[in-house]
Amino acid sequence: MALEQTKEERKLTSPSLAQTHMQGPLAVNGSGKALTRAELEEVKKDLEKIKAEFGLEEPVRSFMGEEDTSWIFGGPPDYSLTNYLYLKERTHVHKPGSLEQIVENLVKTWEMERSHKADCRQHQSVDQERFAISANGGKVFNNSEANKVGNYNVLLNACPADLWDSEKSTWEDSHHKFREAFAAFPWEVLQVYSGPPKVAFTWRHWGTFTGTYEENKGKGEKVEMFGFGTAVVNDKLQLCDVEIFYNAEEFISVLRGQKTVDEVNADWNSGATCPFAAMVAKK
Repeated sequence: MALEQTKEERKLTSPSLAQTHMQGPLAVNGSGKALTRAELEEVKKDLEKIKAEFGLEEPVRSFMGEEDTSWIFGGPPDYSLTNYLYLKERTHVHKPGSLEQIVENLVKTWEMERSHKADCRQHQSVDQERFAISANGGKVFNNSEANKVGNYNVLLNACPADLWDSEKSTWEDSHHKFREAFAAFPWEVLQVYSGPPKVAFTWRHWGTFTGTYEENKGKGEKVEMFGFGTAVVNDKLQLCDVEIFYNAEEFISVLRGQKTVDEVNADWNSGATCPFAAMVAKK
C-alpha cells in the first residue's frame, strides 16, 4: 500500500511535526521555505502569550495520545502554528460546550486522524462500519477508500479533470500539490443549524498564500473557502455519513492565478470582522 511504503520517506522530508503537509513560508517575503526551528519557537511563544493575555483556548483534537498508534510522520502532529493562526484569524468565537464548538472539534479530530494516522482502523472519530463521505455530489467513499486516496482526492473528486484529476492523483500526489502553498490552513465552523443525529453546518477554510501552487507564486493574499456540510453521527458522536458542498473550482482558480480573491466568494461574507482584532483594539 502506497501509504505505508512512503511512511519512512515522509518522516525524513517533513521539516517538523508542525508542518507535515503544509510547508509554505510564514511570510511571502521570507525564505520561501518551511519554518525554521527558531521561527516555530517564536510562534509557540506568541501562541502562549495571546492565550494568557486574552483568555483564549486552543481547539481540542482527541485521540492524539493513544498507545501503539501508527503515525505517518513517526509521532503525533504539532498544531501550534495552525492553532495560532486559527485563534488570530477566525471569524467566530463559539461558547465552551456549545454545539458549534463540539462540531468544530469533532471535524478537527477527524482531519487530524485522516492526515496523520496511517491505519484507518485506528481512527476513532468515525464509525468504522458506517462511515461514508462525498463532496459536491461526487463519488461516495467508504472508510478504507477515503483513507487510501486522502482527503484532497475525496473533497475534489467532483472537479473537472482539468482542475483536479482524482483518477490520476494518489494520496502522495494530492498532498504534494498543496505542500508549498500555505504555512498552515486553519478551519472553523460558522454556524450549526441542526443537532444530532444529523448535523448541518456552514464552515470556512483559509490560508495566507505565501508559497507557490503549480509554479504560481502567492502574494500574501488570504485565500478562503466557504461551504455547507451535513454529518450523521452515532450515539458516540462518531461520523457516519458526511456530505460536503463548496465551490472547489473558485479555490483552485485563485491558487492558479486565474482569479483574484476579490472575484470569488460573492455569496459569502468573506470580510467578516475578526474577533481577535477586536480584542486587541480594546487593549
